[in-house]
Amino acid sequence: MEHNLDIQHNYFLDVKSGIKTFEIRRTNRDYNIGDKLILKSLKTNKTIIKQIKYICDLSIYDIEHIIILGI
Repeated sequence: MEHNLDIQHNYFLDVKSGIKTFEIRRTNRDYNIGDKLILKSLKTNKTIIKQIKYICDLSIYDIEHIIILGI
């Protein structure tokens, strides 16, 4: 499955350079390992495609509706 997501430009650059290897998102989509994230910079509209490699559900820490996606 593919998920089209907007991302702040500074974070987009960090993902592109490899410094940022995760995304923090709400659980408003059915994210699964192997899914593709199509991240679009809000400033330039350029995109980068990353695959979900790991999912950490923060509800185990009493933080509801937020997950960390390893990409």
